[in-house]
Amino acid sequence: LSQHNNNNVYYILPMILPMLKHLKKIILLMLPIAGTQLSQMAMGVVDTIMSGNASAQDLAAVAVGSSLWIPLMLFMTGILTAITPTVAHYVGAQQWLKIGHSIRQSFWIALFLGLIASLLLFSTYELFLYIHVNSLVLPIASGYLSAIAWCMPAIAGFAVLRYLHEGMANTYPVMLISFCGLAINIICNYILIFGHFGAPALGGIGAGWATTITLWSMFIILLIYTLISRKTNAIQLFNSDVKPHYQELKTLIKLGLPIGTMFFIEGSVFSVIALFLASLDVATIAAHQIALNFSSMIFLLPLSLSISLSIHIGHQVGAKQFTQIKQSLKSGYIISLSISSIAAIIIINFAPQIVHLYTQDQSVIPLASSLMMFTAIYQFSDGIQLCSAGALRGLKDTTIPMILSFISYWVIGFPLGYILALTSLITEPMGAKGFWIGLIIGLSVSAVLMSSRLYFKTASVVRKSAVSSDMVEMDK
Repeated sequence: LSQHNNNNVYYILPMILPMLKHLKKIILLMLPIAGTQLSQMAMGVVDTIMSGNASAQDLAAVAVGSSLWIPLMLFMTGILTAITPTVAHYVGAQQWLKIGHSIRQSFWIALFLGLIASLLLFSTYELFLYIHVNSLVLPIASGYLSAIAWCMPAIAGFAVLRYLHEGMANTYPVMLISFCGLAINIICNYILIFGHFGAPALGGIGAGWATTITLWSMFIILLIYTLISRKTNAIQLFNSDVKPHYQELKTLIKLGLPIGTMFFIEGSVFSVIALFLASLDVATIAAHQIALNFSSMIFLLPLSLSISLSIHIGHQVGAKQFTQIKQSLKSGYIISLSISSIAAIIIINFAPQIVHLYTQDQSVIPLASSLMMFTAIYQFSDGIQLCSAGALRGLKDTTIPMILSFISYWVIGFPLGYILALTSLITEPMGAKGFWIGLIIGLSVSAVLMSSRLYFKTASVVRKSAVSSDMVEMDK
């Protein structure tokens, strides 16, 4: 028996050790990215909590306003996410000057996207009138978005620099700057929402101005760091031609547009649901926002894993280490399932306590607590689809995943949620719960489709690399 066990160890260890190496690399890369995501999502939590303590109307207004500017931001930064795999491939191939060229071109894209986003947010009042937003919520939501509009160019500029550093696996400075931004946001919210130190009490509108001040501060600090850091000396960021180059712009947009569209597809589902619920009572709007806000906070961990996996696989592709990709994917799925399990256990056991952090309104707490149970259910499918999508971005496969995302959310998830929530076709209208059931089904479909696409794409990449290696050997 001892000899049999020794033989098992002899055969198993060579399979486990490489996976442990990839697990370590992915986790070390993921942790500072998670810190960055945590700080940025915590800003949304702070806005929600502080606005909720001002009044239920301010909380609902921030919820409705966020349902418009966050999908727009996701679309904008999603397009710029093309920077991460592009930089990661260049890092793997040790092509430093190409990194600088791509970033200079990315700033032109960021400037255009930021200005367009600002103009759209300045024009939302008529949209709110058209969809019959609650009259108590409408003026606050409109003012909140007018304030947010001023920071969209800063968001785009910060995204370019953030994705540059993440693609180079230099993630800790971005995390530290993001936590500085969180501190600035808390202070500005305290002053502008409640009217301290001589400032007027602006309520939810003050949350918008606090966000704008915070994001411009973060962009300026990260830009200064990038210009003086020795880690970016080799890319010669602004020491070369800065004018637009059509071919590079086209390449970046072709890679990034499907990513931005996919982010918009996913984010807009939540936003459209919030807009459909905006005509209902304030308690329903607030309960949905609490569940969605906390869900977004939990979402940062699988999202950080998705980003780190994209970078890690991008480095492997750039260095032509194709045989290691499968080990990286196995490690990524192990981490994803672990995160999902822990998150679900926390939500199931502490939902009422979590809701109490957001509001003391007794009309909101029971509904919000019940909606939190739905967030626990979809942790697993959400983790799998995010992990798969991140790996596909690392392989620069973005168009097919965009189509799969559209099918999952808009062809299956949202229509079913609408039927359950607001119609009697299947059962009595379920309100917000119906939409959350639709989301769970949509995420589950996405998980199956994305992981299937990743399986075939990975097999194709490894097969092509093997054929290429054989041809090189034959030439020799």
